[in-house]
Amino acid sequence: METFNAKAARAAAEIYMKLNKKAESSRRAELPESFTVTCHAGAMFTPPNSVYSVKTAVGWGAKVVEFDVSFRPDGSPVIIHAATPGNSDGVPLESALEAVAESPDCEINLDLKSTANLAAVDELVKLNGLCERVFYTGVSREWVEAVRNSSEIPYYLNYEITAEDASDKESARLAAESAKSLGAIGINSNFRGASSLFVEAAHESGLLVSLWTVNSPKDMIRVLKMKPDNITTKRPNILMKMIEG
Repeated sequence: METFNAKAARAAAEIYMKLNKKAESSRRAELPESFTVTCHAGAMFTPPNSVYSVKTAVGWGAKVVEFDVSFRPDGSPVIIHAATPGNSDGVPLESALEAVAESPDCEINLDLKSTANLAAVDELVKLNGLCERVFYTGVSREWVEAVRNSSEIPYYLNYEITAEDASDKESARLAAESAKSLGAIGINSNFRGASSLFVEAAHESGLLVSLWTVNSPKDMIRVLKMKPDNITTKRPNILMKMIEG
């Protein structure tokens, strides 16, 4: 027979679970309206930078997929993490774009590892009717000029958030304004240095904030509280369950 104390403990546990579930389900409402989850290259234990990985993400229902882009010696764009692939290395970018084009609305994060032949990337994007669904990350300050001069694709500026940026509003504002002056639509950063203060400063400057690569549930909870516009993860199914409650 259940004792009074046991009943009270069980009741308290049930109330806690209900409240926690309610808090979990409210996360979506607290996030930016255009919030997205990006499937990192190789998400859901698939081979990174492979057509199979892209198709798996699209089939799962991804809103954004990421793959790395570089160029063979002849200038052919391929998906591969290496900055200088060989003549037969990597998967043709066109194959990956075709896989994403099977979805009516999935966006593409092209994480640049080189800027050798961006005009060829633009051509393939246009050929597959994906102009409104593609953006670059991996763009450092040193690469901004090359990207702006060679491509029409919008880009996030890769930025290493400093401890001062994360804790001082003026420092965060200056970092955001600098990124905006370089023509970036947003800031793409490692989540470990980020803070709510920094995200707010970027938003006040009219910039989007994308944070990577958030894989553990503990880190997901922390980053969701910052309310970025995008979280990149190798475990999108876990993150979405956490958001939806």
